Amino acid sequence: MSVAILLWDLLELPQLLSFSPVAFGDPGSNLTISYLVSHGYRPVVDFNYPYGLLAIFANMAWFRVAPLTPVSYQLASVICQLGVACAIARVARALAFGPLQLIFLFIAIGRAVMPTYPNFAHGLEAILICLAVAEQARGARANALALTTAAVFAKPSMGFVYSALLLTLMALDLYRRRRVSLATWFKQIEPAAIAGISLCVLLATVFGVDVLWRTVLPISGVATYRTLKTGFFTGIGAQFWKPAGVNWHYYAGTTIGLWAVATVYLLWGAVPAAWRLWENLGTKSDSTRIRRDEMVFSCALLHLAFIFLFFGPAGSWNNYSYLLIAGAAAVPIERHIHRYALCALIVVAVSTYYAVVRESIAAWSSTSRTPVTANLWSPTEVRDEWSRVLALCKGRRTVVVHYAGAVEILYPEFERPTGTYFIVGLMDAAEIQGEVARIESADVIVLPHGGMPPTWAAGGYALTPETERAIAQFKHTEESTYFSVYERR
Repeated sequence: MSVAILLWDLLELPQLLSFSPVAFGDPGSNLTISYLVSHGYRPVVDFNYPYGLLAIFANMAWFRVAPLTPVSYQLASVICQLGVACAIARVARALAFGPLQLIFLFIAIGRAVMPTYPNFAHGLEAILICLAVAEQARGARANALALTTAAVFAKPSMGFVYSALLLTLMALDLYRRRRVSLATWFKQIEPAAIAGISLCVLLATVFGVDVLWRTVLPISGVATYRTLKTGFFTGIGAQFWKPAGVNWHYYAGTTIGLWAVATVYLLWGAVPAAWRLWENLGTKSDSTRIRRDEMVFSCALLHLAFIFLFFGPAGSWNNYSYLLIAGAAAVPIERHIHRYALCALIVVAVSTYYAVVRESIAAWSSTSRTPVTANLWSPTEVRDEWSRVLALCKGRRTVVVHYAGAVEILYPEFERPTGTYFIVGLMDAAEIQGEVARIESADVIVLPHGGMPPTWAAGGYALTPETERAIAQFKHTEESTYFSVYERR
């Protein structure tokens, strides 16, 4: 599976190291966050940050040994991908998957991991959650709980739900075995308590208690989702399964086909698995069959939690796709109908790669790397327009106003960043004033347009009334497809 992941990464390389998302989108913000923290800025206090401190700690550690470049961050993403693949392989070994289930995993592994993670938090959480799934698959719920506890400090979302599920299963198991006592209960939660206390001490020491409590709870994340109006059914996430202007080819040849069919298949297998688990948990000795039922039920419940609680924009479908793929692979296939269904799922999985292969081949032929775009891939039209922008800014104090990204890290001649994740409605007064001060000190203002390809990660306008008034003092001198330039009057 690791080899398959590396081959997919190689095929998608021009998209993974594309100029637009690194310079103006989420992936580039990892470089900016490292810069900000190293210069004394505090997450949540001095700049908006919706994830956990363990991810920033990993960010700091990684960029101490690796240069602060997009290639280094992509390498970190690859390490996270391989960690997820190894954890899923441990699940397959613990539950004694058959050949057909292993074939499905091999085919679908490209959908179980992100090509690149928008933030260190996503990759770190994926590894911790997948390792927890592997520990649960072999019957070590206490170890799994310790890992889900750590996941809360990386990204305060699924770790909470998974921890609650594990605690419920542990309590039910002890109750049915007539072993409910403080000693036995403490033994179950001891690894999680040690992990939680240790991380609290570490992160509070490095970042401060006030920052820790504001990031270990999903306060910023909930506010971000509410402001952006995300959600699977009614928010912008609905564009994943109901985009405008598509026909049946969209459902047959893209990710939504596998995602939808695998969801139905997992839930189909989870209903009888939940019933058997209820009958057998704590009443029979541990067996592969019982652990397999527990795994199918757990993955299905966590997948539903993602749909109803954590689904963000349309591109977030793969935030927890590893749970969907691992859970679907674990569904028992002793009956002929289940084997036929899994074969159909494999065919669907293969068909969804058509669009990936086509777009990747097109990216290799239509984009190129040049020093103008910091040796990142970009289409000719973006490169030409950006070259024009750089020529206008040469030797002048330049500020780029954008949502996120690392353009100031890639081009040291630009004014240094003071924050990232500039989301209107979430920026506090200090952040807004900081941006106003940067704008007022500039000779040239550059605004990337939200339509810059690829649109899923491109930065658009991040203007508040205060920053708009500051920009109004400049003369609008250049307007192109992807950039606007303003110069001091």
